[in-house]
Amino acid sequence: MLRSGVVMSLGCRFMAEASSAVPASAGVIASHAVRMPVGVLRTLERGRQTAARVGDAVWGEVVRAAEVARDAGPARRRRRVWSRSGRAHIEVRGLAGEGKRQERLAGGLESALAKLAGVRWVQVNTALGHVVVDAAKDGCDVDGLLDVVCAVEQAHDVAEQPFTHDQPGAAFDDVPEVLAKVALVSDCAGLVGTVVGWTASVGRLPRAVRVPLVVADTQPQVRRWLARRVGRAHADAFLATAGALVYSATGGMTPLVLDALQQWFKLGEARSRRTVWERREGELVADGAGLPRRATTPLPRPAAVPAGPVEKCAERTSLTALLGAAGVAAWTGSVEQAGQAILATVPKAAGAGREAFCAVLGRDLAQAGVVPMNPAALRLLDRVSAVVIDSSALCVPRVRLLSVAAGGEQDEAELWQAAQKVLSKRTLKDMAGPGPWAASGWRLRRRPDALDQRPDSLSGLHLEVQDVAGLLLGRVVVGCDLDPLADAVIAAARSGNRRLEMTQHASVAELLRWADHAVPASTALAERVRTLQQEGHVVALITCHDGEALAAADVGMALPLRAEFGRPAPAAPWSADLVCGPGLEHAWRVLSAVDDAHHVSAASARLSTGGSALGALIAAAGARHRMWGLTTSPVHGATFLAQIGGVRAAWRLARRPRPAGHVRGAWHAMEADDAFRVLRPLHHRAATVRMTSDVAAPTAFDRTRHRLAGAVTTAVTSLGLSAQAQHAGELLGAVREELRDPLTPVLALGAAASAAIGSSVDSLLVGGVMAGNAVISGAQRMRAEQALRTLLAKESITARRLRQVPDDPGQGFLGLLETVDFDPIDASDLQVGDVIVLRPSEVVPADARLLAGDQLEIDEAALSGEPTPVVKNPAATPGADLAERSCMIYQGCTVLAGTGLAVVVATGGQTEAGRAADLAGNATTASGIEGHLAALTQTALPVVGIGGAVVTALGLLRGLPLRQALVSGVAVAVAAVPEGLPLVATVAQSAAARRLSRHGILPRSARALEALGRVDVICFDKTGTLTEGRLTLTRLASTEEILPPDTEEAHRLLRTAARACPAPDAPLAHATDRAVLEAADKHDIQDPAWVRVAELPFEASRGYSASVGTDNGRPLLAVKGAPEIILQRCTTTLDPATGPPENPDGEAGSESRLVSLDEQRLAAAHRMMRQLADQGLRVLAVAQAALPVAEPANDDREQSAEQATSTAVATDTVADLAHDLTLLGFVAIADAPRPTAADAVKRLTDAGVRIVMITGDHPATAAAIARDLGIPHTQTIVTGTDIDSLTAGDRTTTIDQASLFARVSPEHKVRIVQALRQAGHVVAMVGDGVNDAAAIRLADIGIGLATHGSTAARAAADLVLTDPDLTRILDALHEGRALWASVRDAVAILVGGNAGEVAFTILGTALAGRAPLGTRQLLLVNLLTDMLPALAVALAHRTTATHATLTDRPAPALMGPDLARLLAIRGTATTLAATAAWQTGRLTGRARRADTMGLAALITAQLGQTLITDWRSPLVLATTALSTTALLTVVQTPGLSHFFGCAPLGPIAWTTVATSATTATLTAAIAPRLLTPTNPPTHAHSPA
Repeated sequence: MLRSGVVMSLGCRFMAEASSAVPASAGVIASHAVRMPVGVLRTLERGRQTAARVGDAVWGEVVRAAEVARDAGPARRRRRVWSRSGRAHIEVRGLAGEGKRQERLAGGLESALAKLAGVRWVQVNTALGHVVVDAAKDGCDVDGLLDVVCAVEQAHDVAEQPFTHDQPGAAFDDVPEVLAKVALVSDCAGLVGTVVGWTASVGRLPRAVRVPLVVADTQPQVRRWLARRVGRAHADAFLATAGALVYSATGGMTPLVLDALQQWFKLGEARSRRTVWERREGELVADGAGLPRRATTPLPRPAAVPAGPVEKCAERTSLTALLGAAGVAAWTGSVEQAGQAILATVPKAAGAGREAFCAVLGRDLAQAGVVPMNPAALRLLDRVSAVVIDSSALCVPRVRLLSVAAGGEQDEAELWQAAQKVLSKRTLKDMAGPGPWAASGWRLRRRPDALDQRPDSLSGLHLEVQDVAGLLLGRVVVGCDLDPLADAVIAAARSGNRRLEMTQHASVAELLRWADHAVPASTALAERVRTLQQEGHVVALITCHDGEALAAADVGMALPLRAEFGRPAPAAPWSADLVCGPGLEHAWRVLSAVDDAHHVSAASARLSTGGSALGALIAAAGARHRMWGLTTSPVHGATFLAQIGGVRAAWRLARRPRPAGHVRGAWHAMEADDAFRVLRPLHHRAATVRMTSDVAAPTAFDRTRHRLAGAVTTAVTSLGLSAQAQHAGELLGAVREELRDPLTPVLALGAAASAAIGSSVDSLLVGGVMAGNAVISGAQRMRAEQALRTLLAKESITARRLRQVPDDPGQGFLGLLETVDFDPIDASDLQVGDVIVLRPSEVVPADARLLAGDQLEIDEAALSGEPTPVVKNPAATPGADLAERSCMIYQGCTVLAGTGLAVVVATGGQTEAGRAADLAGNATTASGIEGHLAALTQTALPVVGIGGAVVTALGLLRGLPLRQALVSGVAVAVAAVPEGLPLVATVAQSAAARRLSRHGILPRSARALEALGRVDVICFDKTGTLTEGRLTLTRLASTEEILPPDTEEAHRLLRTAARACPAPDAPLAHATDRAVLEAADKHDIQDPAWVRVAELPFEASRGYSASVGTDNGRPLLAVKGAPEIILQRCTTTLDPATGPPENPDGEAGSESRLVSLDEQRLAAAHRMMRQLADQGLRVLAVAQAALPVAEPANDDREQSAEQATSTAVATDTVADLAHDLTLLGFVAIADAPRPTAADAVKRLTDAGVRIVMITGDHPATAAAIARDLGIPHTQTIVTGTDIDSLTAGDRTTTIDQASLFARVSPEHKVRIVQALRQAGHVVAMVGDGVNDAAAIRLADIGIGLATHGSTAARAAADLVLTDPDLTRILDALHEGRALWASVRDAVAILVGGNAGEVAFTILGTALAGRAPLGTRQLLLVNLLTDMLPALAVALAHRTTATHATLTDRPAPALMGPDLARLLAIRGTATTLAATAAWQTGRLTGRARRADTMGLAALITAQLGQTLITDWRSPLVLATTALSTTALLTVVQTPGLSHFFGCAPLGPIAWTTVATSATTATLTAAIAPRLLTPTNPPTHAHSPA
């Protein structure tokens, strides 16, 4: 009952709540029912409004497109107008140009428009033919402005003048964007129509309808005519729109897709151009003061723009296509087939690749802030061959002290500091004033002849330095600082062997040495540009203010003048093609794009040529085989690949990181504390930038890429395949580099051609050879790079970075010299502003300014070429040359002694060594044997093509069908392509590289070996390369004569010098001490009686070292040091007329020989000192003095003499004893030649190589070393000063005639290598130091020695000698020349054999009406006679018996008379053998048997000639036997013989074959002896 009550109660409650909820629910439902229609109506209304807006926008676009279309024609009627927020640019008729009429029109415009309400100012821009009006935001009524402009035009009778298409364009003009949209929409509509037509099976027009359009689009003459009629932009749009219609009607989807891609790129470029204009218009126009009121009419270009790869390809292919189509029409009588021939050979890929690159590049530049005033200039980048830089564009508005000339007894350093204090915190505007300027008791005032000078003037600002009393103390020159990217811009300009010219400018003097020509101030820049154009150059120009030069240049880049310069804004940007800046980053990126543009154009032209050739082949064959990677035709496939290549190149360029700026400063001229205060904030700023960049948000693409990379890395790691994956990635990268081989396109074309005619086997063979070549070469490259990385890793430089750096240095750094509070880090992690600790035997990790030092000595031989230690101290050295800046330390040098603290001023590529290497640029990349073989192939290919054409023509004349005749011709041509060439080159180079590696020579790339065979000049650095880079004692002399080292007097002199050195068991801090002690040990100088008591180590400020000791109980003082110091302390010397002492082991006997050092003897000593110094030797004087014996104390009479001396002479009193000395003589020290250097020089000279020695050392030292080494023709010594004083032409002649260069800098070494290469030599540069890196990089072959501190040299080298044995260079030379000989023989086998095959096929076709060899038989010939035998000859290592003949002269050019003679002999012998056997076989009447006999004789004759090439090689014998066995097997095996189109032969037939082949082989063996000239071998060039 209770349970039923509860249920009833719950039921009643539910019913009550439900009854109360029903009205509420009904209300909600009713509310929704009312609101739902309202929401739907609102959604519909929003949709209608959106559709209306879209419709209006579309209609607006249609109307705008119609307006633009109506404006097509030789003259424009539409006015260009742009307006935004109170600013309007309006095009005016008759305003562009110059003259009185133009001036009256400009004045009338400004006067009439200025009267309008709200107008603030009006200025004309005659460069563009515009008037610019600035008004209040609500006062810029464009319609009203246009009415006034029209009225003024009417008043000046110019209202009827049309606007021409040749008139300069404006960045805000929307016509390019509208036309790109029209073309893109047309292509999309065409695609839709094509798809609908396919789906609905609508009939299509014949493809011949496309021919007129294709001719108009690809024929340069037709396109130029059309552009003149309607304008270039309209012509492009017209052709694109017509193409969309025609291709849609003929079912051409692929060309529509390709053109749509192209229009998309153009649209992006046009939009970005308008966007950047709107962003930078206010900056460029400013207040209108910089707008040009008078425009100079540019003169016509003095010569036509040289054709680039694209133009040459278009001209060549289009003409060939028309001639081919005419031939097809004449032969077949079919216009349709002629039209198909034209369509199949369209050279569209060449222009498409460049256009895609330039469009994407233009878009990216605009997004970065470049205003493309003339986008057509980007299309000339691929032809730029000269760069002219107005040096003022490299300056920034920051004053800099350039030079100081002290007067009288005034200290130059003090004067520099005084001038620096006056200039501190002064701006360029301040220094442009009248002056004077004063600070801290010093005053700078203008010189009377420099009243109009400014720091940014060409000659700088010349000032006088005065004290408070007005006394003249000296003169200074003030200039501007350089932009941090100035070095990067110059490096980019010099890249690719382009000519660089710069205007003379005082502030840029340090960079002018890298220019090929310095344009004097008296020469107008525009005139120089036109001169270069007349010489055939396409000129790029960078300037800030020269509008006339910008108008004359082909690619003019303007940098707007910064307001801080305080000059009126120039009108130059309006004449430019590209408005860059501020700063040099944009200019650097444009110059960096020149190389990429050339590569893209060249690659696109190659693709176009290949696609056209394949298209012609397919059209002529009458069949079409679809291939992977191509769409509907080879031409379209090539176009797509060219577009992708261009876009990828532009994409990589846009993402190329900005180069690190070079932080400039006269650090050596500043006091240490001042330099630290300037540099330390740069460290904090760099750290902030690094932190900011670390947290920068990545893009969506970057995030996706990183996620995918992370997932792949995790998967590979989990499988334990990390090492394998890393090696595979390295190999793939190396293979990708190898596929850039010049022969790769040729082989790919051959493979595609084989596949196109149905010969899949040939296609697979050629493709396999290409892939195998890339894998083998890539593996060799990878191994070499891994070995080099291992070598470099062993000698990575570690830096000690100070952990706690005081904020205010003062004298605090002296107390930190012995600190251990530092972090050891890799040198690559250092930043400008870091403070580093220096310790003995360490390599300096960066360029740095010394803050404090304790007896610090640096070995700067790697930088200056002088092996002597350089004493360093923190004192400023203003005005000093690089090698004389004692307060600076440089990367790659070695600490010899002492300790120091220094603040980093430059790291990595910004150091002196790194900048020199980057600014020097690169030599033309060694193409290796492949490059020469590619040139040979390009020469042979026309001959092969002609052979195929002859076979085809002969077949047609004999009545064969066109397709069959064509297939025969193509088979011959494809089979005759020497596809084994790259594999032969790769294998031969790899084998030579492996052999060199076993000899301690590491090739960074096997391709570098090819230049070794042709080297005829080797430039050697002296210090550390020809010499050991350490001092050794070479001469001993008395005051009057050189002492033989085995005399008693020489032994005493050397013994005393050794006594003056530190104890032998103590660390030797000085190289001179080490040299003396090593010499004493070498000559077995024993000194058991000497007991050292005290010593005084060498210090630069003192100039000598000394020691006190006893000799058999007699106290003596031994001293050695600088002669000018020691001679002042000497009063006596030894009488040379007296014989040696009776007791040679002691020194007591010498007292009887003492004589006074009078004026006569002192003069003799000075003569001997100069005689030694003139030989380039470092001279030390040696002296001694007998010390008194102290009397022992009365209470200790038993004290020994040694103890007495020790007590009487304390260490700190040794210096006081160095007086009244006895001069014993001189020791001379020099950098010792390497033991193998003389032998290497002799053997290289005997091998026909000219030896050149280059050193930064003294000329006398250089001459002495050259004589010791036996370097010939060193009578004339050329110094760096001599090189600087010569003109470019005289410099090349002088350098070519000299073999010894002294006192040269790294820049001079670069000039020497450049001049030798310009003189036609193949140059190798051998070095070990940072000062050699630039020249090593520029040489044809750079050779680095793996010595201490030579990382920069090895990194720039092509070959690295892991063992500094210079005779290894001869091994490398031998391998290079042997490589050339092997490859020459292999080429003779491949090309000569193929020539014989082609000649035999042509001859057989002419005689029998058909080709005697088919495709499979030709393939068999290639397999048996080309691949294995040629590889065997290339791999066969030349024996030592032939060493002399291989190295008696540099290898001749591959494509020279020697090879031509071999090819002629081999081809003729092969042809005669095959023809004789084939003709004999024809007498039987059985064609297949005759063909087989010809085939067998052809193969056997080639194998016989291969055998006589190198019959001593087991590998050649084995491959010859293997090929012969294979031939017998193929011919005599029934089934296999039938497959290859052969027939088994009997004994008579084989006898005939053997007789023919043997006769041909013997003829080929005898012929070279009869045809070879008997001229003696040509040796290296001997200077006149």
